[in-house]
Amino acid sequence: MRDVGPLIALIVFIVLTALFGFMAFDAYGKIAGTDPRNEQGNGSTHYDARIQELQQAIEQVESEIKTKRQDIANKREQIDRLLARQQYATHLTNGTDGLLEQAYNGRRALTQSAEQMIRDASDLRGKLTEAKGNVKNTLRTEESNLRNETDGEIGKLQEQKEASIRRVAADKQAIDRDEKEYRQQRNYQQSTLDESKRQLDYLTSREPERADVQSTPDGQVIEADVVNNTIVINLGTAQGVRNGFRFEVFELKPGNKKLHKAFIEVRRATVNVSECLILTRPMELPRDPLSNYTASGPEEQYSPYQESGRAGSMLQPLSAIPKKTMQGMNVMVPIVVGDHVQNPFFSPNKSFVFYLAGDKAIVQGQQKSAIAYQWPHIKRVIESYGGKVLDKVDLSVNYMVAQKNPQDDPEFNKGVTYGIPVMYEWELFRFLDQ
Repeated sequence: MRDVGPLIALIVFIVLTALFGFMAFDAYGKIAGTDPRNEQGNGSTHYDARIQELQQAIEQVESEIKTKRQDIANKREQIDRLLARQQYATHLTNGTDGLLEQAYNGRRALTQSAEQMIRDASDLRGKLTEAKGNVKNTLRTEESNLRNETDGEIGKLQEQKEASIRRVAADKQAIDRDEKEYRQQRNYQQSTLDESKRQLDYLTSREPERADVQSTPDGQVIEADVVNNTIVINLGTAQGVRNGFRFEVFELKPGNKKLHKAFIEVRRATVNVSECLILTRPMELPRDPLSNYTASGPEEQYSPYQESGRAGSMLQPLSAIPKKTMQGMNVMVPIVVGDHVQNPFFSPNKSFVFYLAGDKAIVQGQQKSAIAYQWPHIKRVIESYGGKVLDKVDLSVNYMVAQKNPQDDPEFNKGVTYGIPVMYEWELFRFLDQ
């Protein structure tokens, strides 16, 4: 209610001010001799407007009064909440006093219990001190006894150690003496073994053995028509001969020397005989300028002789001016009945086993160790004659076919050690150019 008083006074002040203003305005009109209502042309309209303004002012004041009342109501609610909180705080204060009293009583009981525990701990400390003293005395006595016993044992062990050291020193001297004698004996035996090995290597070292298969006849000529270049041999399909097989015709001279006559090729093979054609063509035979060796065929590129003129596995290029000749039958030594025929890959009713010696790597279609024919072609030709080609040398191999630098092939060197005969690629050109 104290907040409403000023508001009512303000309203009364505004109403009185409006009333006095109206009265002053009317008096001014009378003094001036004019009627404000006449100036407006319509007095009622002027007063209505004025009254409307005053009503609006009164409504505004009433709105403010309403707002003030709402504020007063809100403040009253706040006062009520504060009073409620004060009552709750008073209640809590009363409860806290009881709790404090209980806590005080509990603290006093705990203090009494702690004092009793301190007294018990003091008594226990005295008992522990007494027991500790007894244990120390017992340990000192046992330690003294143990030390005396240990000193005695250490003395005995020291004596045993010194005796062992003397024995080890004596044994070491004996071992050193025996080791020196053994080393001397071993050196002597090793020297003897090395000397024996050198002698064995000297006695067992060997040059590659040349194959004599090309001098061993496979069959004979039973008919010879040199005019028509037709030869009949005593080998047929029963012995494994097929059309296209090639043979060398030769005569064996005294001392088992071979006289070459011609190469023939089977045109028609029957059961026990085959009709053959003498092969004839012009050729240039390469020659070796150092040893005067002349190749037996135009494809031959290397000499079987070294620069010293001795035979060996290293190949010497044939670089001299070639010899022009005609391959075929020599009319001075014509083929006659009884001449022998031979093929290095063929044997009647028998299959040979071969090993191809040399570097078999083929890079971009080229084999480095090939003289004229790559090893797959040689293998196919051998197999066409019924032979077999192995990848490794063993005792079942009958012959080795050597290409360039065969000594670079470990299997070739092993075959030489085994004594396996060697044929060179250039010796087989007339059988490989099929």
